[in-house]
Amino acid sequence: MARALVIGGSVGGLMAGNLLRKAGWDVTIFERARGDLATRGAGLGVSRELAEVLQRCGARFDGTGGAPNRGYVWMERDGSLAFEHPRENITSAWQRVYKPLREITPPEIYRQGKNLLRVEQDGQSVTAIFEDGTRESGDLLVAADGVYSTVRAQYLPDVEPHYVNYVAWRGIVEEADIPAWAREAIAGYVVNCFPEGEQLLTMAVPGADEDIRPGHRRFYAIWYRPAKGDRLREMFTDASGKHHGIAIPPPLIQQHFIDEVRRDAPVRLPPAAAEVIKAAPTLLLQAISDMESPQLVFGRVAIMGDAAFIARPHSAAGVSKAALDAACLADELSRHGSIDAALTSYNALRLEFGRSLVAHARYLGAYLEGVDETRDPRKIIEDYGAPHLLHDVPLPAEQ
Repeated sequence: MARALVIGGSVGGLMAGNLLRKAGWDVTIFERARGDLATRGAGLGVSRELAEVLQRCGARFDGTGGAPNRGYVWMERDGSLAFEHPRENITSAWQRVYKPLREITPPEIYRQGKNLLRVEQDGQSVTAIFEDGTRESGDLLVAADGVYSTVRAQYLPDVEPHYVNYVAWRGIVEEADIPAWAREAIAGYVVNCFPEGEQLLTMAVPGADEDIRPGHRRFYAIWYRPAKGDRLREMFTDASGKHHGIAIPPPLIQQHFIDEVRRDAPVRLPPAAAEVIKAAPTLLLQAISDMESPQLVFGRVAIMGDAAFIARPHSAAGVSKAALDAACLADELSRHGSIDAALTSYNALRLEFGRSLVAHARYLGAYLEGVDETRDPRKIIEDYGAPHLLHDVPLPAEQ
């Protein structure tokens, strides 16, 4: 039986590992972190493609079980709706994908606390060497180790995330913690707001235990704001003076930056959107970046998910892309008589998709970079997500 080593135990690695296991591979998944990852992530757009791949994995997932939206709207500062784009879709939460995948993964093949140092290969096999001194060999290594991939850094040392001069503040709040009038203004839509040079989206997502009943949901917001030079460095420096690059742990964000965001919300945002920002118990800071890999296969190593391409969040497709990468890899390995031929095909197919997704997300973010300040917000709303590459899950028919 051929053996696959999957580096990265988040959703991409779990999908790849379970699909390969179903195809008859001996699979081991290696995750650097310890403990439950379910608290990571936030809002998630559900595509038909993602739902189909999860079903193939055998994961317990109802693609219609998220919070339903009738469309995307542009909400003005005074709370009025300037534009509505009818487009039925489902918004969910990252943990609704991660937890079912984790549940179906046999504990004996999922190893935590395994920090990869480097990869070695000889043409027929590949070996992963870990920080704890252990070595694991197989016929294939799948690199699903995320944005700061150790595997990509080894094979493509010059390919790194490129900061695009704006950040995102993310928050999530229990529905019961914002006023009823604010809930009513947001629920049923993906709400877009356009303060000058900025953009905010807010929407309902499932609450605890995947509850989507009114009153039991959560509301998620992501606010894109410009940040360059010294301002950016200060935002990612903690109170002790330690600079964290472009990834700072939430507890280390200096309080005055969080206070500034909360003060700006009622001044720059519609009242309902401002309530989400003000009531969110924690605000997370993300430097927005993108990245393209010129190659995805290196001998018996295949790179996938965020390790391969980083599309800005405007595409709302990161998890769907990882799902399609995993499915493509499993399909090509089943279709071809040799691993090498399968990887050659995978490389060609997923390069094209990844480049298209990154390009579309750059187009959507041009307004925030000041590259296309004249673009009508209506066009941004109509093109938001990746409707030309992925299909929305339609709302269930009313009974």
